[in-house]
Amino acid sequence: MLASNRSASIWGGFLLAALGAAFCAWAAIAPSESLCVSTGCSLYRNLTIWGLPLWWYGTGAFSLLALFCIFGKQGAARGFVWLMLAADTALLALMALTAPCAACLVVAALIAGAFVAIPGEPRRDRQQRISILLLVWGGLFFANGAALATERVGAWNLQGPENAPVTLYFSPSCPACRQAIAALAGAAPDTVAYRPVAENDDDILAIEQMRRAVEQGASVAVALRKAVDTPAAPTMSLFDQARLRWKLLRNKARVLSTGADRLPVMLMAGMPRLPFGHAGDGGAPNTGAPSSQAPRPAVPQQGPSSPVQGQAGKPTPMPAGQDTTLPFLTNDFAGCGQTPANNATCN
Repeated sequence: MLASNRSASIWGGFLLAALGAAFCAWAAIAPSESLCVSTGCSLYRNLTIWGLPLWWYGTGAFSLLALFCIFGKQGAARGFVWLMLAADTALLALMALTAPCAACLVVAALIAGAFVAIPGEPRRDRQQRISILLLVWGGLFFANGAALATERVGAWNLQGPENAPVTLYFSPSCPACRQAIAALAGAAPDTVAYRPVAENDDDILAIEQMRRAVEQGASVAVALRKAVDTPAAPTMSLFDQARLRWKLLRNKARVLSTGADRLPVMLMAGMPRLPFGHAGDGGAPNTGAPSSQAPRPAVPQQGPSSPVQGQAGKPTPMPAGQDTTLPFLTNDFAGCGQTPANNATCN
């Protein structure tokens, strides 16, 4: 059992180790929807080593650490938790280069807590190495925590659901963006998420004007047309200005994270149901259709008109005979994961 002269220093490590073992075991058997609250959780949940998920390795490591503490093996416990912290530092570095995992950060905090709770030998050289390791771990933990917070905050939709199959990033001062919004005006309300991006201070006022119009029931296309044709200077408090700028900054960060540097940017999830060139049952294209019924190109995913940084651009002229409508943006456009039976073509 715990040695009497070391019980006060090891009990804390034992409790943290037991809590870590219980958490890892729960994470290994819990449903994915109860665990995955971030991109990294989904990414690392199915990661295995020699066919065994990482969560079971964590369960075994914490259990062994708890046994060292129970039997008073302070030196073995300290050395083993040092190895656990070193392995967790490597995992935090991997997450920093890919995606943060909320559950993994909980485990990392428990490992660091046990590392601090279990005292080591009073050797100056070893204490220096341990301090450097803890410092590196702390920097990576902070970086992952900041990335997780940014991911959880998400982007801001002026209109449309968060999980809409089509997401359009636009700016009121971008001519190509106005063309894209006009093309999407007839889309079903639940298929498009509109996310504004400010290129200059005038855009901030225009977006605020659009926001108020949308709250009163206007569509984004109508609100944008009013903001362009009859611009106003809505009164805003300093707090409201700061809050709106924060929302727009998040949207711009999302645009830049896609690698795009010009607006508009359109993101699509899933393949739409195409009403042209396919049989009603989703069969092969009808090659005998006349040329007048040939499919027409839709709005490009990344428009060439307006840089995100705010430089002025010119709208791209539409080719002769090209329609600006997107006929496939109906309620059937929901992606294979949502309504697979209603999609003639899915990826």
